[in-house]
Amino acid sequence: MSEAHTSVRYPPVISAPPRTLARPVADGSPGLAALLTALLPGLGQMYDGRWARGILMLAIPFVSLFLFAFVVLFGGPVVSAVIQRAALFALIVVGALFAYHVAIVADAFAGGIGSLRGRHAIDYAVLAAIVLGLVVGYYSLYRQTTAWANAAAAVFEPPPGRTVGAGTATGGTTAPGWSGRERLNVLLLGIDTREGSPETHNTDTIILLSLDPTARTAAMLSIPRDTLVDIPGIGKDKVNSAYAHAQDPRKGPELARRTVEGFLGIPIHSYAIIDFVAFRQTIESVGGVLVDVPRPLRDEEYPTADFGVERFAFRAGPQLMDGENALRYARSRHDSNDFTRARRQQLVLLGLRDRFALAGLFRLPGIIEHVGPLVRTNFDPGNVLSLARTALGIERSEIVSEVLLPCGGEAPHCELTEENGPLGYYLIPDVQKVRALVTDLFAGRRPASAP
Repeated sequence: MSEAHTSVRYPPVISAPPRTLARPVADGSPGLAALLTALLPGLGQMYDGRWARGILMLAIPFVSLFLFAFVVLFGGPVVSAVIQRAALFALIVVGALFAYHVAIVADAFAGGIGSLRGRHAIDYAVLAAIVLGLVVGYYSLYRQTTAWANAAAAVFEPPPGRTVGAGTATGGTTAPGWSGRERLNVLLLGIDTREGSPETHNTDTIILLSLDPTARTAAMLSIPRDTLVDIPGIGKDKVNSAYAHAQDPRKGPELARRTVEGFLGIPIHSYAIIDFVAFRQTIESVGGVLVDVPRPLRDEEYPTADFGVERFAFRAGPQLMDGENALRYARSRHDSNDFTRARRQQLVLLGLRDRFALAGLFRLPGIIEHVGPLVRTNFDPGNVLSLARTALGIERSEIVSEVLLPCGGEAPHCELTEENGPLGYYLIPDVQKVRALVTDLFAGRRPASAP
């Protein structure tokens, strides 16, 4: 056979399929990235080198909180809606935060590949532990938020026959609304809620608080509990009994408001009722109150919660009082008369206001959480922050305080006549003098001397 016809046979060439390399994963530990994002939103993404995504995830919650705070501070109707549905709102907010946090943790765990698959078992264990931690943390936050929300809702619970913010009062009258610009008049009522005591149906403390947000002035007027007044639908009786005369106890505060409104001849926009327990807790929550006691006070028969008595004494001069001592100082009546007692109550309230001014608005939620269940008001919750800013922004020197006083002594003014007869002890008011005193207080003037 010739060379031309000779061929070399080579073994067949088998082509190997192209090798597919695994998709590269992001550098670093997925579990660590997830943990970092759990601690601070977006931090895990930055750890993976995805800086733009991380910064965005970090910014979203802060921007959302800023917008929410802005709306709350300047949007009264929003505050009203939130407080009236506080528990539901707490569930929505905490639920949304939890869902967002879990989503960005999963994103940090997935890394640059965008998938939760292809990780080591230890990484999944870390992820599961992080999610469990978030569940526990947000559940605790939800419980605390719900407690605060329920307390706020209880404080601003609308009384029967009145819709919060609408201005319709019980009994067919109208409680005037407040725009946040004109003078605001609030009736403060202090009650003792000890079980089994008939005195718990009467208001132990009656103070009208008036704020002028334009002139940035304030006034307090204490009305002695034995003052004889006309109670709508009842007739003449002591002013402190108006609360008890309502057939429905829930309507007692509104009847007291209407009574004082008619007596003073001015609109009273709302009321606030505080229990003595809440009074103590409020003072404790701000670290006590500083009171400059003008003269020594001694009480040998101060009533205790168990219907016993105890003795105490206060020296003259400035002193820091805790909740219990502040209550003793404000309530004691055995070593003085009802008029000096009213002065002492005003001193304690001024001390409490000063403490609030030092603490600022950010302490309000914590205080509400502690004392909310024991406080009631028909004040529109949409105006709470406006009220707080107005009250705390007034200088102490721009606050005047007075007490309705009896004639016959050396007092600089008098509006009441003492009458101690068979039917008991009464203070008969000269209504014209009372209203003249109110006019002077609202004008920021000290009352004129009695004739």
